[in-house]
Amino acid sequence: MRNVVFVSRQRLVGATNGSSSYLLQLAAAARRAGCVPHLVQPSPTLLGRYPVLRLGPEMHVFATHRIRGVVRMGDWIFSLDPRIYADAARAVVSMIARRLGLRSAWTRDRQRPYSIALPWTRRDRSFVRRHARGAEAVVADYMFQAEAFGEVEVPRSRTAIVMHDLFHSRRPAEASDSVAIVGRLEEVNMLSRAGAVIAIQQCEADFVRRNIIGTQVVLAPMAAEPVAAAQPGRSDRVLFVGSRTAPNSDGLRWFLDQVWPAVAQRRPDVVLEVAGSVCHDFADKPSRRVRFLGVVKDLDALYRRAGVVISPLRFGSGLKVKLIEAMAKGKAVVAGEVTLQGVELLCGDAVARADDAAEYAGRLLAMLADAGARQSLGEAALRVARSHFSAGAAHREFEEWLTSTSSAPAAQVIRR
Repeated sequence: MRNVVFVSRQRLVGATNGSSSYLLQLAAAARRAGCVPHLVQPSPTLLGRYPVLRLGPEMHVFATHRIRGVVRMGDWIFSLDPRIYADAARAVVSMIARRLGLRSAWTRDRQRPYSIALPWTRRDRSFVRRHARGAEAVVADYMFQAEAFGEVEVPRSRTAIVMHDLFHSRRPAEASDSVAIVGRLEEVNMLSRAGAVIAIQQCEADFVRRNIIGTQVVLAPMAAEPVAAAQPGRSDRVLFVGSRTAPNSDGLRWFLDQVWPAVAQRRPDVVLEVAGSVCHDFADKPSRRVRFLGVVKDLDALYRRAGVVISPLRFGSGLKVKLIEAMAKGKAVVAGEVTLQGVELLCGDAVARADDAAEYAGRLLAMLADAGARQSLGEAALRVARSHFSAGAAHREFEEWLTSTSSAPAAQVIRR
């Protein structure tokens, strides 16, 4: 069986956000292809301010899991760096102070550097050499981990980068969640180091095909498990699900400021439920009509009762994971151009599109008032999810790449 080593510097404890869920799905696809997935995490910076982590059962998809700078006891991870414990204590005190209404420089939430894009150290490289020995394929989680390729003896054709996002398309003003900002040529050069690039959606796959010759493009969308039937839900419930990222926080704030007042005026009975770590950015918006639920372990009940799921994103690249999740739940979704980027042709008739505030409010109100329309749109969404986003359909190309033996030539960058 072929050993496939995934090299990642994201905080990966389970299917807690889109990027983590996606990587775990690729590891599961490797198992379906008859390979043995291993996870190597060479930098302790991934812990951020969390000195103790508990791994979820999903992490057992990896045959082995190595993290530098920690002690592991069963599914518990403990940092060996006392500075992380101090940072964690400082963050707790600051959070309590903010909840008590204190506002000063010391109470501000200070996010840690984006560990995924930090420069590689000599210790990082040594850790990969030691723990990736015997790999027959290496998959870098984000292009910044392509540094690992030089530490493992595998041919270029057996290396791949999980693209996740098109970083150069982000503007500096959009990077409030500390993601990396890189230039277009810099991104192309990093991606060209791999024998294959795994793209999560069609637009980004097309970008690689246009700009890098000699690198195989593997289209592998996020997969979802479709439910048995569409779920029209209740006419008094709207749902937003998202992690704490700049696109989610910005989109939800825009919706609350520009769209929700018109909806609430016309439908006094409607409640917006917000689930996910995005709630941390909205302590300043208490409302009896908006329920910030925080991280919810099992979202099934929320999806069942929601009449409409919204995705009001205004920027961001990559496949919008929660769009696919909602479609697989057979839900009526109202979304804009950014959310549909890369899947417009697949999802155009299965999602209610709205791009400005007035149109968004109108679409949402119309869906809430018509259970039949929600049923029909949910059925269309479910058909798309079954055809294109089931695990077998979504990851077929990746599984074929894992089991292929072809060699790829050296990449040539097209400089435009």
